[in-house]
Amino acid sequence: MDRHSLQDQLQYQFRDQTLLGQALRHESFAQESLESSQERLEFLGDSILGAVVADFLFRHYHDLPEGRLAQMKAALVSTEQLAEKARQLELGDCVELGRGQHQEANRQRSNLLADTLEALIGAVYLEAGFVAVQDLILRLFESEFQAAGEWRKDYKSTLQEEAQRLFQELPEYQVLEEIGPPHDRTFLVQVSLHGKVYGQGSGRSKREAGQKAAEEALASLEGAGREQGEEATRNGG
Repeated sequence: MDRHSLQDQLQYQFRDQTLLGQALRHESFAQESLESSQERLEFLGDSILGAVVADFLFRHYHDLPEGRLAQMKAALVSTEQLAEKARQLELGDCVELGRGQHQEANRQRSNLLADTLEALIGAVYLEAGFVAVQDLILRLFESEFQAAGEWRKDYKSTLQEEAQRLFQELPEYQVLEEIGPPHDRTFLVQVSLHGKVYGQGSGRSKREAGQKAAEEALASLEGAGREQGEEATRNGG
């Protein structure tokens, strides 16, 4: 992956290639080259991303209270979510790292990937303005914004409450598989309660897969509760 291919994936061509270079320049490289790092752009991009996501959620989910909107926003802009998006873009291949940071493992660190994506967002905003960067964010995160509708029902929180009520313990989530290349990955997650698997789910992110696993677990618990109730009725009769 080179810078030209990255810009093709972003569907945005930088007029100022030095600005793109700064967005891709990690602090470790900047210290060696005495050039500006991505840190200031990252700071700017973080705020811009948060504003665009908040605006989207505010306009599309009129019935949700502030607390639920805040939870959805936090999930959409989390380090894990941003890193997954950066891996889809193969962004790690384009980051300039210092001599001591060149290992492939460093290029795939979630914090580094999330910071670089935020720096790119900041760079687009500086060069083209808010409307252009808003279009970029909405395009990049289209599938995540669509999935956010399902997050209105926070199955993981509901399952946690049920687990504490029934078993006095928290659900345990486990990633069973990560299928596909970094830019097109599917996760398979299972959730266990009291040592028993109650649900599995797959999705383009660990959060999405976990939500689906929790939804299935809640359905399993509800089914088990109905069976117990019917059995009690029969025995009582």
